Amino acid sequence: MPGFLNLETVHDEASREAFVLALKLHINTGLGPALRDVYEHKAAPRLHKDLGRPPKDRHEIRKAMTKEPTWQSWASLWSTSQGLMWDAIGDEIDRLDEDLRLAAKPKRKPRGSLRIVPNFAAPRYVADVHIHGQPGGYDLDLSDDDVTAGAYCEGAGRIYARGQGVVAKGNKAIHYLFEDLCRTYPKLKPRRILDIGCNTGGSTLAAKAYFPEAEVHGIDIGAGLMRYAHARAELQGVSVHFATQNGERTDFPDGYFDLIVSGTLLHEMSFKAMYNLCGECHRLLSPGGVMAHLEVALRHRDVKDLYFQFYRDWSTHYNAEPFWGKLHDMDVIDPMIKGGFRSDDVWEKYFPTPSGAKWWAMGAQRAPK
Repeated sequence: MPGFLNLETVHDEASREAFVLALKLHINTGLGPALRDVYEHKAAPRLHKDLGRPPKDRHEIRKAMTKEPTWQSWASLWSTSQGLMWDAIGDEIDRLDEDLRLAAKPKRKPRGSLRIVPNFAAPRYVADVHIHGQPGGYDLDLSDDDVTAGAYCEGAGRIYARGQGVVAKGNKAIHYLFEDLCRTYPKLKPRRILDIGCNTGGSTLAAKAYFPEAEVHGIDIGAGLMRYAHARAELQGVSVHFATQNGERTDFPDGYFDLIVSGTLLHEMSFKAMYNLCGECHRLLSPGGVMAHLEVALRHRDVKDLYFQFYRDWSTHYNAEPFWGKLHDMDVIDPMIKGGFRSDDVWEKYFPTPSGAKWWAMGAQRAPK
């Protein structure tokens, strides 16, 4: 099975990945939905008796559910499957380490570029968390040619979303976002595009494919991620530019970009960082330029079912994504306005995909001159 910069995994590795995927699917789509019965028939009656009223929010439900043995068993299995995923991918990376470094080295004059900023420090809300439990975190950097962080992300990407029953991948969904943006802004013809939090560059390549004439840049906080993304683009013969940068504060000049996007980045940022990001996007956009930030989950205010809110909030407490719940609770319009966008130019909305998956995005247009 090709992966890791087109290197082959062996039979036993592919089999192990298949087992972890099957386990995750069973936990998430088989056992997970049955937890509602545990809540309705056990936790909810006990909670009502203790409080003298129904629960007022998902946090009260979580405190009640964590006492249920069925939930405890499910939670243990979920966490175990996540660890098995990282173990499986890690063993593959260890075996292929030398080949990965070699595959990532340029074989010819590069079409795009790679800029690793010296002494760059990832923000603490990422560096101290190790999101999703990824070993070493997004900013793992073992040497000046290391691509381990990128390989971890690509390997986990083969398993993680599919293991939750998510059919539409983010790189496909961002095409639907581009389609929606072009309908909303028919004059949008970006000369330069910035993809913030681009990870291994899948969404950056998607931007280049949709807008082939544009100069496309991708930034993220990990040198290993950026080396991997650059190598991936070069192997595919695509001209894009990658750099280690923090989307809250970049070194690009004012008004440099006509379109700024991100894909599933916001739920991994702190509250303060969201405000910084919107202000930086406003600075970087040309007059009439557009920003749009894509996310997969439903907003809590649009989900009246408190149990479902609790169930979707798993990652906040148990999957090293502490800002997940905060994003889906917060007023996302305020940071855009505080960042400099006019109230008439900001928006948030849902849009469907052909697979039926529902995606959400927030964005704004910088005022024309």
